[in-house]
Amino acid sequence: MSSVFRTIDRVLPGSTYRDVAIVTITITAVALSYGAISAVSGFPWWQTLLLAMFALGGAAEFTFVGVIAAGGAPILAVLAGLLVNSRNFAFGVAVGPFFPQDWRALIAAHWINDESIAVSRTVNSDRARWHAFLLMGAAIALMWPSGAMVGQWLGNVIDADLLGLDAAFPIILFCLIRGDLKNKSTLTLTVAGILVAVLLTPILPLGLGAVTSLSVFVFVAGGWLIRTAIRKRRGDSSPSAAGEEPAPSPAGQEPPQVDRDGVAGPNSREGRR
Repeated sequence: MSSVFRTIDRVLPGSTYRDVAIVTITITAVALSYGAISAVSGFPWWQTLLLAMFALGGAAEFTFVGVIAAGGAPILAVLAGLLVNSRNFAFGVAVGPFFPQDWRALIAAHWINDESIAVSRTVNSDRARWHAFLLMGAAIALMWPSGAMVGQWLGNVIDADLLGLDAAFPIILFCLIRGDLKNKSTLTLTVAGILVAVLLTPILPLGLGAVTSLSVFVFVAGGWLIRTAIRKRRGDSSPSAAGEEPAPSPAGQEPPQVDRDGVAGPNSREGRR
């Protein structure tokens, strides 16, 4: 790994390593469940492994396997997985400020997911966020396919519902981003996204309810465009923008004092004359 990315030195606090360890353990448990479901659905081990390595998105993989297991066409399964993973667009915007602008960004883009973004948000500087992202991304890239393979071999032994993994994982992600919720704007958007997802989940196919929460960004983009247009219009209507700047007074000479009728006042030079 060091031949691809620069070595991660000690720029991260100890709490980040703890968070990565906790999330990795949870990810491994979820991967076991995914592998078991894939095996029960009739997927051979190599298909489960390739899907885990190249998709690297738990929700999309569960959706893909579920559609195939229900008898759906493969193209519909692919489209459903892409739709679920469309949330990565927002994640890509989030990593833009601290991602390196070179070839490393192309490779690291494959590691953009819920967990790597959440962990990177727990530190402050761009350098620390890049390192936290790499650490979490590498852990997922290693343990997700490995856990899926173990789950594939265990088959029907693992039951994710009995373990409560579906509830534990979102709770961990919430704990990682709780610091961002101190910002009022972020908190408002988060609450709005939650309400949209909760209201639409009962009427949408499985896994798409959470994706609809991204619709709040449409209103944010609309507000930003309106504010930019208003500022531009105000700037164009100002005298300085129109090139009507008043002529400066000669050096050492005060501008004449003028009354309402436009006549120089008695205290000005013109008035004294």
